[in-house]
Amino acid sequence: MSRSPGASREILRIAHRGASLHAPENTLAAFETAIHQGIDAIEFDVRLTADGVPVVLHDDRLERTTDGRGPVAKASLQSIRRLDAGSWFAPRFRGERVPTLAEALECASDRCGVNIEIKTETRRGRTLLRPTQGSRTEETLLAAAVARELRRARASRPPVISSFSRTVLEAVRTLLPRTRLGFLVSRSTRGVAQAHRALALHSLHPHLRLASWRRVAAAHRRGLLVLVWPVNDAPTLRRLVALGVDGVMTDDPLLFHPVRDASGGRI
Repeated sequence: MSRSPGASREILRIAHRGASLHAPENTLAAFETAIHQGIDAIEFDVRLTADGVPVVLHDDRLERTTDGRGPVAKASLQSIRRLDAGSWFAPRFRGERVPTLAEALECASDRCGVNIEIKTETRRGRTLLRPTQGSRTEETLLAAAVARELRRARASRPPVISSFSRTVLEAVRTLLPRTRLGFLVSRSTRGVAQAHRALALHSLHPHLRLASWRRVAAAHRRGLLVLVWPVNDAPTLRRLVALGVDGVMTDDPLLFHPVRDASGGRI
């Protein structure tokens, strides 16, 4: 996931939680499908189990995408590994498991890039991980667990680590000084310039509603890539290409194929 901001009409094709239109999100099945569909990178979410292992799950609770119940943070890795993470999507995915971060990195190794979103918010947008007493916050523990797995994996392609939380990004920057950091925003781009000065960000990841020519141009002036989410229809994809964005995250990697073909091999 490397290029100069706005340097090319060819954009980064990123599978949002894997090919989540075609397979259960954030599973190895979704990642394998996305890779076979020709993406450049997969984006997935990471949370910490009760026993400190980073696993690939979007929600702070288990109900929506597994047959389990309760908060992820109160479940052990062993209990999470017993859950079915595929039947909710389709019967043929029965038995699909929640992957660990280590398994996701192994799946992508030498095949595509990765964008790891460190989750720190609930579905209502409230902060889930708050500073606690002592020298290490829960956010720092999660960042440290991700950093540990990345060191073990020794990925051939440098990952992007993204978060809505500046605290998380600060912790990652301390632990992995050369890592590429992506700043997620969904309501406003205020604070991006300040965060960039402090953290030397690699990319800005705005929600689709924030994608405008003015914001894209401002990010490019700061040397940031602009990776927009979620993009799930061809007219929107073409509009974003016209705006000069550097990449898009989609649930459906096949969306890129007709647009690419119509533009002579370049999106």
